[in-house]
Amino acid sequence: MGQRVSSWFRAEPYHVYDVYKYSDTFCSIVGVNCYQYVGNPVNGLARISPVRVVHFVVLHLLLMVVAVIHATIPYELVNNGSLIVMYGIRTLLTAGMFAVSGIIMFSALKWKSITQLLQKVHQLDLKVKQWFTHKKHILTSGCLSLLLYQTLLTTYNVGTVLYIEDTFVSWRMVFGQLYFNAIYFTVVFRFYTLACIISFRVVHLNNALRLRFDTYNGEWSGRWLDSTKYRAGTVQERIRIVQKMADMHHQLNEITDHMNGVFGDVFIGNMMVVMLFCAFNVFTLLKLYGSADAPTRMFAWCNFGGSSFYTMMFMLFVHYARTVLKEVKCVFLFVFRHGAMNNETNDELIRSMMVFSRQIRNRSAFIGSRGVNVDWPLIFQVRFG
Repeated sequence: MGQRVSSWFRAEPYHVYDVYKYSDTFCSIVGVNCYQYVGNPVNGLARISPVRVVHFVVLHLLLMVVAVIHATIPYELVNNGSLIVMYGIRTLLTAGMFAVSGIIMFSALKWKSITQLLQKVHQLDLKVKQWFTHKKHILTSGCLSLLLYQTLLTTYNVGTVLYIEDTFVSWRMVFGQLYFNAIYFTVVFRFYTLACIISFRVVHLNNALRLRFDTYNGEWSGRWLDSTKYRAGTVQERIRIVQKMADMHHQLNEITDHMNGVFGDVFIGNMMVVMLFCAFNVFTLLKLYGSADAPTRMFAWCNFGGSSFYTMMFMLFVHYARTVLKEVKCVFLFVFRHGAMNNETNDELIRSMMVFSRQIRNRSAFIGSRGVNVDWPLIFQVRFG
């Protein structure tokens, strides 16, 4: 059994489904998915699974149980002399259960769109097979996030058992936190995985263009492969390369539009609610400054740690959203407008590049809500090494 699990993680990816399988397996285990693929996922055939539908229903019933648990948090854990804190924590935690339940139902209704999204990515990958080599990146980030998440949960649960004398109350709170966080971590990890998959393809498109065309006005810096086979060729061959890149850019636009239609508003809504909850927990900690009540402080610190963790996860998502915008801008401004077109002499090739640059200017890929225009670089000046 252990060897099979190890082989499953270490298997080399051959298509996008081999990268998405980690998030998809999480979703299937906790009951978020109500569909399953028929045969090889590459075929794109999926259907509703009766067993998973039952699991899906049980998931929502248990979320309602957790909502009741949060609504009946012992008074002494939130009694710090502030009615805002006392009722605010209960309201946010209870409403969070209903919100997560609604998000999962919304995604379940669009299960066909999710499978179509992955199929579009796979069709794009058939043109450039090196695009799915970011498996280690997703696994590393996912495992580190999972380790931090487990550490926070263990700290909270140990503190709950130690500080709450009523065994029934303490263990039901432990169950509530474990179950809710398992579900929500799965939802957020799917957001992260999809954003990562899209951003890596935009980066790869930019790098492929730099390999095939001289994008530097001055002396070539030698950053890219020291080979002339990519930059050589007849004019017609190079024009076909530009047209192929333009077609792939168009497909990336279609993929990001599709993803935004399924998850765009959910992305923004979740991120704003998590940041609001984190800000409220900061306010709670300020109200608790100097409090001598250990259970109350423990509960407040653990809530703050949990909300900060999910804020960090959404910052990773924002990082990839910014990467998409930055790379698309780089393609337009530096690759064509300031670089490649200035270094070419054939009029027909230059016209092909101008058509491509006009295509990028008129419609560029972005990750976000269709209804809310978010300027990621302006709001979040965050850099990750």
